[in-house]
Amino acid sequence: MIKVEKISGKGRCIVAKQDIPSGTLIEHAPVSAFSGTQRLPSNNGEIFQYFFVQPKEYNQKQNASNGYLVFGLSSLCSHHEHPNAYIEWVEDEVGWWADLIAKREIKSEEEVTLFYTNIDEYANISEFI
Repeated sequence: MIKVEKISGKGRCIVAKQDIPSGTLIEHAPVSAFSGTQRLPSNNGEIFQYFFVQPKEYNQKQNASNGYLVFGLSSLCSHHEHPNAYIEWVEDEVGWWADLIAKREIKSEEEVTLFYTNIDEYANISEFI
């Protein structure tokens, strides 16, 4: 359903291999959660670009919010102000999961994008907008 491609000026990105209908579960990936005090203090480290935050937590606590490291292809989705996908956070008896879901129809060969909730924390923000 999705593939990794290198896009000039962006690096590795996720692209649809086929048309993906709105509401489709694209990926169900395991997550490792870190408390706000365990989150990386620097926003310019290599691993920082793969950290996620949950919007409801971030809007309430900002830098004290938890961090989530997603072990799946959704961690390679680029930022977009008007994304075509979103993450639904799921916690069950096994742990945390990140469900990548199509927000609208995504056409074949179209890049799959997300809105980075904590975009303001990125030192090189101009590269993501």
